[in-house]
Amino acid sequence: MKLLEGGNVFKDADGNALTQRINQTDVKSTLAWLGQMLPELDLQNNTLGSTGIRDTSGDLDIAVDAAQFTKEQLITVLTNWAIGHKQDPKDWVRKTGAGVHFKTPINGRPVLGYVQTDFMFLNNVPWSKFVLGAMPVASKYKGRERNVMMNSMAKSMGYKLNQIAGLADRTTNRIITDDPNQVAQLLLNKSASQQDLASVESMLAALKNDSGRDAKLADFKQHMARENLPFLESANPYEPVSDANFLARLRDRIVNQGMQPIMETASTVISEADVAGVGGKAKGIEHLEDLVFRKGSRGVVEALAIVDAATQQPGTTTVKWDGKPALIFGRKPATGEFVLTDGSGFEAKGYDGLATSPDMMANIQRTRSGSRDELIQLYATLFPVLEQATPANFRGYVKGDLIYMNTPELVSGNYVFKPNTVQYRIPANTALGQRIGNSGIGIAMHSMYADVGDARQPLSRVKFIDVPGLLLIEPISGKSIQPNTALTKQIKSILGSKGAAIDTLFNPAELRAMQITDLARLCVDYINYRIGSGNFDNLLAEFGDWLQTKVTPRKFTNIVEYLTSPSSNQDGLAAAFTLFILLHDLKLDILQQLDMKDPGHEGWVMATPSGYAKAVNRFDFTARNRAQNNPR
Repeated sequence: MKLLEGGNVFKDADGNALTQRINQTDVKSTLAWLGQMLPELDLQNNTLGSTGIRDTSGDLDIAVDAAQFTKEQLITVLTNWAIGHKQDPKDWVRKTGAGVHFKTPINGRPVLGYVQTDFMFLNNVPWSKFVLGAMPVASKYKGRERNVMMNSMAKSMGYKLNQIAGLADRTTNRIITDDPNQVAQLLLNKSASQQDLASVESMLAALKNDSGRDAKLADFKQHMARENLPFLESANPYEPVSDANFLARLRDRIVNQGMQPIMETASTVISEADVAGVGGKAKGIEHLEDLVFRKGSRGVVEALAIVDAATQQPGTTTVKWDGKPALIFGRKPATGEFVLTDGSGFEAKGYDGLATSPDMMANIQRTRSGSRDELIQLYATLFPVLEQATPANFRGYVKGDLIYMNTPELVSGNYVFKPNTVQYRIPANTALGQRIGNSGIGIAMHSMYADVGDARQPLSRVKFIDVPGLLLIEPISGKSIQPNTALTKQIKSILGSKGAAIDTLFNPAELRAMQITDLARLCVDYINYRIGSGNFDNLLAEFGDWLQTKVTPRKFTNIVEYLTSPSSNQDGLAAAFTLFILLHDLKLDILQQLDMKDPGHEGWVMATPSGYAKAVNRFDFTARNRAQNNPR
């Protein structure tokens, strides 16, 4: 299923399209030339959308029966053609999501230019050709409106339009029929046929004397009003709208990883006042760019507020240490009694996790699974040292990471240690290096809590007592940063025009109704998967392909339906991925500025009054981690 494809796949080094629109008169001859290479495929009779119907087409969309011809077979044929013509296959053949793209010479003659041919691998070609069919030339509506209207009628009757399988029962998801004629009879009247579903106009004509007309059109009218599209029920109700069909809209709204159409059409910019002072906290420290999936439009506002606060208060951005285990220590606000525990103990429900002695911490550890002897000994060693270092008048709890328990090895003038997944090399001749060389226990402190259950806050200047051999590293502050104004402007523009669509997409009630409550988490899982692959090329376009490998067929069908009806969900998903990429770029720009002063760390944490977020080069971190775990 071509869930999220589109755009100009073939571009030069400057991002200019290498393909062009094709005239209607050249479509058949170009397909005939292509058919010589692919005699197994009936190209002429399996076009989709407006291909060959309108005066021009942006590309050639071809349906391929996935059960009869695989993507791998097609890629092999096209690759062999390129090699046979002494061309680099990657300049001619691309795979994105469930589709394969080919830079096709018009009429087989490069001198005429190239058109992008998109082969869409489908499980039910006849049904998909019906759903993705172009509007009659005389229609003043586009394919998207036709599908929204069909789904509006279906909903009023207890059905729903499954974009890839047929008309389904809304409650059970069981496919009732994939025959367009039967669909017409169920939605319109017993004498209707597929032709009556050809356009908005033909369906309105068939509903002329239908007593249930108002109910059937209710969702459609709401859609038209929401999209600010003209629809007047009168003798001549059809005002011209864009002639782009549903497929073209889906393609144009979701263009590779940049989604430029959204950026270019976004107009409403949120004000600085909308951003300033926005707060919020998360249980963990999120990547700045992940906030769009974790919290929707509110997460983007929070991300911008964090960046703004970090700009105004450079001291709130500090080095991120990657230690293990996490430690929380301090003194109870009420009694001043010393506590050393871990994250689970600090947030414990149903038992007291605030260990006030090594024995109490040992008992807490023994209630958990797995061998705990080493941890028990570690906490027993740390307990008296940290208690001695914590002033008697201190109240609250400090959160930190253990980064070493023995003086790190000195290698080529650097203290080298790897407390968790990141290996650090701290020059011995620096102030920090000298402190490390004089210690046997190192703990990097991050933040603090006034009390259990309170929000995490930046670490205030606490004067700890010097204990021989113990190094408590206070946050290492970054220098002043200057966020990329062009990126922040784009982010604010898209947030202003598409923020509501993102929140609609991730609306918990709607997600529950479609049994896809974890859609946002799936987006984050997919991002993490792509981090492992080493790039964000065609990020959104390949989401559908990945999704098919991670969820059941039924759930995948539900997600596809949710993303295609209402159409605003397409906008929401495209905008969410767009904002993710822009926030990621904004973060990398900030990270580069910070690393110029203090290179070699895993990354930084922006711990501001507006919230917390981490700035880490996830690609670099993953590559280094793999290299360390898989040495050659």
